[in-house]
Amino acid sequence: MRYCPMDGVELPPARPTSSATTIARRLTDKQLKPLPESPSHNSTDVLIGQVLEGKYRIQSKIGQGATGAIYRAERINIGDYVAIKVLKPEFAKDQTAAERFRREALALGRIRHPNVIAIYDYFEKPSQKDEAASIFLVMELLSGTTLRDILRLEHVLNIRRTVRLMVQICSALHVAHERNVIHRDLKPENIMVEQYDRRQEMAKVIDFGLARLRLTDKLIRTLTEQGRVAGTPYYMAPEQWMDQPLDARTDIYALGVICYEMLTGRVPFNAENVMQLASKHVKLPPRPPIELRGDLPVGVSQAILKALAKNPRDRPKTTLEFADALQHGLSG
Repeated sequence: MRYCPMDGVELPPARPTSSATTIARRLTDKQLKPLPESPSHNSTDVLIGQVLEGKYRIQSKIGQGATGAIYRAERINIGDYVAIKVLKPEFAKDQTAAERFRREALALGRIRHPNVIAIYDYFEKPSQKDEAASIFLVMELLSGTTLRDILRLEHVLNIRRTVRLMVQICSALHVAHERNVIHRDLKPENIMVEQYDRRQEMAKVIDFGLARLRLTDKLIRTLTEQGRVAGTPYYMAPEQWMDQPLDARTDIYALGVICYEMLTGRVPFNAENVMQLASKHVKLPPRPPIELRGDLPVGVSQAILKALAKNPRDRPKTTLEFADALQHGLSG
């Protein structure tokens, strides 16, 4: 199975299965090397220069994925700038891709938090005689960089800086979970960092294209039906590999992996192929991060290991509990 790194759309759809081994077989080895798409600047793009809905003037393309693109646009009536995520016309006809797009809008619409990318508008453009249909999602334009790019540049982050960023991310996800939104695809590529200076940084959680939504106790029908795995292999919890029910603690596991990587420069599990990686996530205990970084406080190392527990019941119950454990471990 392959996912578009920008949209999270799975290509092609997978077959039902309940085995970690068969789920691993449905993932390509290329997923073991998650790389963000390089921005594409195509001056011949037909959207550039267009005015959408009478209020958004497309200026330039700032991101490109397999199923769509992201553009910088001016809000004409206000004079500021936004990001517009556009589903390619050929995918607008595809129910799976279109529903993922709508679901991201619905997920973001539920969440109002300074550490979650803001949504401003959503609209669909029906097909016309000389134009194909398309779907548009208008969002906050971020000026920072991804956590992945920061890790590539710095490799290992300062401990206090890591905890500060993780507290922000945990706060954002706590609100998402309270609104019954589970992200399911947390990774450094999906965390932007707005960097005012080294002491003033703001993390932003982005890309809710794989989010699972719940209304009270009833699960809204999603596009990743039973037997279809959602996530990025390095950050997937054991229950994702085993095709078991997911909840907020699935996101907490991914946060544990991200925090581990920020502090040690490596993910807790690596492998030559996804089948080996699946087995490690499901069966192998992670090496304590304190063994890889001697100046790491014991309490911080223990907090990360608890987040990486194989059984969801053994993890922190909420992201705020995980954030508190990190802060206490830092000061203890």
